[in-house]
Amino acid sequence: VVQWPGGGVQSYADFAADRLYTITQGWQDAGPAGSRPPAEQPPLPLYGPSLATGDVIHRENAYDDFARQPLLPNKLSRLGPALAVGDVNGDGREDLFAGGAAGAPGRLFLNKSGRYVGVEGSPLEGDRAAEDMGALFLDADRDGDLDLYVAGGGYEFEEDADELRDRLYLNDGKGNFQQAPETALPEARDSGSCVVACDFDRDGDLDLFVGGRVIPGRYPLSPNSRLLRNDSTPGTVRFADVTDSLAPGLRESGLVTGALWSDADHDGWPDLLVAHEWGPIKVYRNAEGTLQDRTAESGTGELLGWWNGITGRDLDGDGDIDYVVTNFGLNTKYHATPGKPARLYYGDFDGSGKPRLVEAEYEGETLFPIRGKSCSTAAMPHLANKFGSFRAFAMAELQEIYTPQCLEDSHTFEAKVLESGVLLNDGAGHFRFQPLPRIAQISPAFGVKLTELNGDGHPDLYLVQNFFSPQIETGRMDGGVSQAFLGKGDGRFVPLEPSRSGLVVPGDAMSLVVTDLDGDRRPDFVVGINDDQALAFRQQGERHGGTVQVRLQGAPGNPTAVGARVGVVLEDGHRQTAEVYAGDGYLGQSSPVLTFGIPPGESLRQIDVRWPDGSESTSTPDPSQKIIEIRKGS
Repeated sequence: VVQWPGGGVQSYADFAADRLYTITQGWQDAGPAGSRPPAEQPPLPLYGPSLATGDVIHRENAYDDFARQPLLPNKLSRLGPALAVGDVNGDGREDLFAGGAAGAPGRLFLNKSGRYVGVEGSPLEGDRAAEDMGALFLDADRDGDLDLYVAGGGYEFEEDADELRDRLYLNDGKGNFQQAPETALPEARDSGSCVVACDFDRDGDLDLFVGGRVIPGRYPLSPNSRLLRNDSTPGTVRFADVTDSLAPGLRESGLVTGALWSDADHDGWPDLLVAHEWGPIKVYRNAEGTLQDRTAESGTGELLGWWNGITGRDLDGDGDIDYVVTNFGLNTKYHATPGKPARLYYGDFDGSGKPRLVEAEYEGETLFPIRGKSCSTAAMPHLANKFGSFRAFAMAELQEIYTPQCLEDSHTFEAKVLESGVLLNDGAGHFRFQPLPRIAQISPAFGVKLTELNGDGHPDLYLVQNFFSPQIETGRMDGGVSQAFLGKGDGRFVPLEPSRSGLVVPGDAMSLVVTDLDGDRRPDFVVGINDDQALAFRQQGERHGGTVQVRLQGAPGNPTAVGARVGVVLEDGHRQTAEVYAGDGYLGQSSPVLTFGIPPGESLRQIDVRWPDGSESTSTPDPSQKIIEIRKGS
């Protein structure tokens, strides 16, 4: 029996063995006339493709990362693009910035009736030599409009190259940007990753965390990450590097891939959670303006992985914020457990004075190198003399190849957890890790968002997958097409098949943002794909319940109330809790408008807001409104 996607059904019998049969779809009433009732029309998927991003195209530059570090596990020059959304010209529509690769400038797109139209003549074009990584819209100069911060990154450049500088572009309020004076940002030339904003010191403006991704040519040593405090005054824009004085240990946090400002311990001050490759999800507690590393106490210290993205929302209805973190998954050649981790060594293994990389993993109780004889001897020719045959190399244990002393003297990194999963919060900033369902593990996952898909009042999840740029022996990790999940309200998720969600992304998907493409007050998605056109999906199908959106209005310096916590309470007492973020997931900044579900038969009782300065308010909204705007102090 074959049931076709359009609902038609055909039946056959009496097949012979050892034959290949080709079945061609027939008429809609497939089969003898009147032999079965017409097939029921399947429901419309929740999402459908949109033409909004037809001009949003990312083009990579050609660069051989492996010529620079021959045993590099993955390319580090193909990790974009970043996406950021915000209303830059005050017309009520959310516009888009898409980061560019080296040689291709990032571009600003205005939302014109649901389609992104590129802005020509932007000062961004003058920075085409740089590689864009994290990008963020924020009110840097406290004039009430959205400026643009772009983190420089990439692997193509020399250390301290000018192309690695971060850039700040100031908005005149009409969507026209000009580059800020050089004095606006501290002197730094690091290959960065994400940039996320929050008012960590409660002085009314937005401060920044800029993650360091890699030191070009010296992977996996820790690059510089930075905490930038906004010290701007009327007429003067200035960010100061306060990392060493206010966040001890943060500068050399590790290979940062993603970060999130969020009040993890429910004390009213935004904490900083940082995802790493070859490291944990670090938790820096905000002690009234000073960041303290509390990773060990949080329970995430042993969750060493190849983490990519992080986002948050209350997933189990207890009022605190839980988190979803994306990882490389279980469908690759790599295998790691807490007892038998994957390992990476970085040291001088041949006496040349030049550090090399050695990957290793356990087979049984013994460590063996992951890379074979050909590539290993090409990087370290002395091995050819030590092992005259491929069999001899393949049979040798790791310490027989590189000697125990060389391994002991090298820098050692471990990965113990490769699943994407949920960090369930006990309310005090202590976490329990719970892997996502198996379908989330079939390919590396990057961008991730929590929002309301079906209107049942339980937060839902969408993540994008795949990685096309590992070293050649590994091959593409392309088993995913992205995956949506419906939340159960207790921290667990149920996969939603692509035919029901309508969300299919087979490419090298990186960033993911939520926005409202067409002004229908429902959450839509834009996906940034490496070296390809971005994809957009518009919500279209019927939902279990309804939704309500909440938009907060703060003061100049933080006009979208980044860092606020919103609690939506229904008449039956059910509470949904979310925070307003400026930067989350992987290289993404989504809309500050939050979407909540209203199940059938339910109505909205009140909305509680804890504002970024710690003050609180309660509103009784008009239930007929699809979007509720709450102004601080109103």
